[in-house]
Amino acid sequence: MLGAGRTAHAAGDSGPAAAARGVLVGAVAVAVWLAGCGHAPHIPGTTVADTGDNRRVVEVIEEYRQRLLEKNVEGLLVLASPHYFEDAGTPRADDDYGYEGLRKVLQTRLGRVQSLRYEIQYRNMRHNGDKVEVEVFLNGAFELASGTGERYRRVNDFHRFVLERKGQDRWKFMSGM
Repeated sequence: MLGAGRTAHAAGDSGPAAAARGVLVGAVAVAVWLAGCGHAPHIPGTTVADTGDNRRVVEVIEEYRQRLLEKNVEGLLVLASPHYFEDAGTPRADDDYGYEGLRKVLQTRLGRVQSLRYEIQYRNMRHNGDKVEVEVFLNGAFELASGTGERYRRVNDFHRFVLERKGQDRWKFMSGM
């Protein structure tokens, strides 16, 4: 009988030990809920924290994407900083270019594009003073006109844009266009 009473007591969850367990379970539940609330919300469709600066940076990159799809060279150059510099990811210096070189590259490359699809998935942003590095994943395809016929290419890769703040809330590309 004594054993049955203890079993009934444990099953009924009453008494000081059960109350302590209830408080512990409640505290854990509240801690889990608060931890979930402690994370900053993300810009919809991204893994980037939703802040005013981050939103403006995404807006500028989306302007870039739209102007690229339109093949609008002058519109793209407006988004570039006078300090723009591209090292082409190689150790050679003969393929590096600045703002004026960007104009030539855009005119040449976009002049050959027949059709273009270009999507950007935002992964991360790291601010360092008035500069920001934006890690993205690019997914796109384009068709190039060539002397030997049309050529198709795909882009599926991680990429990095670097922008600098100009004024209160304007951002300009320093590299990555």
